[in-house]
Amino acid sequence: MIFAGIDVGKKCKMAIIDEKKLIYAGDYEIENISNAFAAGIDAPLTLPQNGMFRECERKLLKLGIRLFPSGAPFFRKTAILGMEIAENLRKMGLKVYEVYPYASRVLLNIAPKAKKRKREGLQEIILSLSRYIETPELSHDEVDAVISALTVREFVLGRGSSVEGEGEIILPRVVE
Repeated sequence: MIFAGIDVGKKCKMAIIDEKKLIYAGDYEIENISNAFAAGIDAPLTLPQNGMFRECERKLLKLGIRLFPSGAPFFRKTAILGMEIAENLRKMGLKVYEVYPYASRVLLNIAPKAKKRKREGLQEIILSLSRYIETPELSHDEVDAVISALTVREFVLGRGSSVEGEGEIILPRVVE
């Protein structure tokens, strides 16, 4: 099975993986996803009805996982773009999930304290990520895309769970 991960931002990045290796990491191109079974999108796929946080986000906060509130005005553009990408992928027949790579890093112990925007932190994350999938030199956005795809892979293969409420965020199962 092929899994895709998409990091939504000014320049969307994506990763394609199978059950063992990284196939592609780079710019988001929808035609590269056509063979995928499922995709994980690193962006809110719903917005809160009231306030700044959705219930699923409040549940992550209770687990000690910090995050930006999906209802924050600065995050709205990213959320809307993520929802558009999700809709296009669903039209292609893909299963689409909302993922949060930082939560996956915490739960899988992929250098959770490392800062991905610092060179040393990014290298630490890539090294730790290599326990799960072969990873070459990647940008921090590509790392998020790879972790998004990894999260979907784990979830689809029965090694994950979801946090629900005003949306749903899938998570990998905690490694003991």
